[in-house]
Amino acid sequence: EMPIAVPSDKIIVGYWNIRGLAASLRMICEYAGAAYTSKEYAVGTKEDGGYDFTSWLVDDKPGLLEHNPLMNLPYIVDGSTVIAQSNACLSYLGRKFGLMGATEAELVRVEQAMCQVFDLRTETIRIAYGPKEAYDSGAPLHLTKGVAAHYAKLEGVLKKQGTRFVAIDSPTAPDFHLWEMIDETELWAKSLGLPSPVESFPLLKALHAALRAEPKLA
Repeated sequence: EMPIAVPSDKIIVGYWNIRGLAASLRMICEYAGAAYTSKEYAVGTKEDGGYDFTSWLVDDKPGLLEHNPLMNLPYIVDGSTVIAQSNACLSYLGRKFGLMGATEAELVRVEQAMCQVFDLRTETIRIAYGPKEAYDSGAPLHLTKGVAAHYAKLEGVLKKQGTRFVAIDSPTAPDFHLWEMIDETELWAKSLGLPSPVESFPLLKALHAALRAEPKLA
């Protein structure tokens, strides 16, 4: 394939060929009905059994680094704009599609929720990609106690505000990342034979169900 061209003729969302940090970016583009390309990098296997990241590190990253010294995955290319860092990418798309709230007060809610969801993501990654010994004991603890601590905060936000989503009654940028975290966490808990983490949080459960049922994401 040809290296990523800048400027691009439509939005490019770049990431590994997994859901991960790009899922919310792809999702928000779908919700907005935007013309975009999901550029997904495969991880190969070397002869010695190690991982081969050539598709990203050799083919595309060097060229994109010339446009943005912070370049990493995920990234967004939109015309001549080249963005790195997950929350910066999400915020950019949120602004572009009018999904960051309409007032300063709503923007504050959006930004707070974005940070809170990323705290959950960070804790999840620490367990999921940590040493195997730590995973075996840490994963059940995280899925029963750690996740609940984050969910309790976000449930409290929904309850206090009386909104269906984290900032207003319709989705804003952080709702897409929150949806992805709830969805991934449900699948993870189920795979380990653990109870549904979101079951005890009816407002978060309703938020997840509402976005799943959104026709724009069908």
